[in-house]
Amino acid sequence: MKTLIKQGHKLHIQCCGSRWSCRVMAALGLLLGSACAPFGGPAHERLLESAGWTSSQLEVAGFQLALFSQALPVDTELLNIYLGGDGSAFVARQRIGRDPTGSEHTGLQLAIADPAPSAFLARPCYYGGAFTPPCEPSLWTLERYSPRVVGAVVEALAELARRYPRARLTLVGYSGGGVIALLAARQLERVERVITVAAPLDTAAWTQHHGYTNLSAGSNPAQITDWPVRLRQLHLFGDRDTRVPATVVASYHAATGLSPAQSVTVPVADYDHACCWVQDWPAILAALAAR
Repeated sequence: MKTLIKQGHKLHIQCCGSRWSCRVMAALGLLLGSACAPFGGPAHERLLESAGWTSSQLEVAGFQLALFSQALPVDTELLNIYLGGDGSAFVARQRIGRDPTGSEHTGLQLAIADPAPSAFLARPCYYGGAFTPPCEPSLWTLERYSPRVVGAVVEALAELARRYPRARLTLVGYSGGGVIALLAARQLERVERVITVAAPLDTAAWTQHHGYTNLSAGSNPAQITDWPVRLRQLHLFGDRDTRVPATVVASYHAATGLSPAQSVTVPVADYDHACCWVQDWPAILAALAAR
């Protein structure tokens, strides 16, 4: 049995057994068990099959973006659209990955675990696009959050908004997908809310913290101060996350000066960058809805 505890502004999620081995329902366990094959092929296909989701393609800005979704009625009044992380952009510190999709599919797993109407939109060059022009390695390395990448995502999201004209849209981005979700949501009036999970919201602070090469211009949400009032932001991060530490999230809020009415940050006790977002995602969403 799972118990949710809210203490102050920190979200505590207690699970049976070890802190790092939360038990989940059997159906979700089946989904998680298939996430170990490399480069997006059989692993993500098994995830989709187990969940009864389908795949399609959106052609935008010269890219073929993969779209995974459950069966969605055209008159749905709610749609949560997920974006995944950076994957295997690098396979070593100085070695660029040939296919950025990687072997972990956290963003997709979060989408499947969401009980609300949901879809997963692949980033340009991910989930089958890496070897197809105009894809090339800069688009998942130094230009991973560039206006070109974000622009393609914006076009795809605009198409989904047209397909589901009554839906209230929320973007949910895991890790680097949170950066793209933020930058894209700013450009789309139909998006009411953006949720980021373990996202490097201030990319300059993040690259400096790790000693990485600076990313291309136009890639940093922390440099934007004119956020639309309509857009509500919710940023989740684990208080044990060393890949995206709390200082990076705090730097974003210090730079943007957003009020609590526009942007809320929620540290989650005992979580790191990977654990235990997928396992506890339905419970986290329920706890947030009750806040």
